[in-house]
Amino acid sequence: MNLYSVEKLMTRFLTIELTHSKTNMLAQILLNKKIHQTSKLMTDNQTLTPTPGPAYRHLDVFVGTWHTTGNMKTGVETNDILITGTDTYEWLPGGFFLLHKVNVLMGTERKESLEIIGFDASTNTYPMHFFDNQGESGMMHASEHHGIWTFASDNLRFTGAFSEDSNTISGIWEQNVDDNWELLMDIKLVRAR
Repeated sequence: MNLYSVEKLMTRFLTIELTHSKTNMLAQILLNKKIHQTSKLMTDNQTLTPTPGPAYRHLDVFVGTWHTTGNMKTGVETNDILITGTDTYEWLPGGFFLLHKVNVLMGTERKESLEIIGFDASTNTYPMHFFDNQGESGMMHASEHHGIWTFASDNLRFTGAFSEDSNTISGIWEQNVDDNWELLMDIKLVRAR
C-alpha cells in the first residue's frame, strides 16, 4: 500500500468517524432538548392538575364523625323506632368526592351504607350515589339554599340545617306516598370530632 492510499484510507476513516461523532452529538442534543421539553410539559401539567372549586368546599361542613339519633315514625307516636349510630364524612383523594359512611341501628335492625357525593356544575347540585347492606342503591341530589339543605329523590326527601356553630345537623326525612310527602323520621347528628 502506498502513502497516497494510506492517506486516502485515513481521510475516509476520519470522515466516517467525524460524521458518526457529529450524528451522535446531534442525537444527544436532540435527546437533551426532548428531555427538557418533556420535563417542562410535566411541570406545566402539574400546575394544570384540576383542583376542586368553591362549590366542593361548601361540603366541608359535613366532614367529620357524627353521633346520630332520631325517631322513625310508625304511624302511632308511642311506637316510634329509635335510631342511634354514627355517620362519617371524609374527602376522597383529590377532593372531588365526599365519602359518607352510615352505621346505625333502627330499632334492632342494623343499617349500613356508603354514599359518594360529588358536584354537578350543570345543575348546581350535589349528586349522591348510595349503596347499603340490604342490597339497595340509588341516587339523590342535594342542594343548599339560605342554610337549608335538601337531599331528594322521587320517593325520599331530607330537609335540615346546621346549627350556628356547625356542630349539629337537625332535620326530617319524608317519604312520598301517593304523591303526598309524609313524615318518615326526624334525625339529629351531633359532631363527635
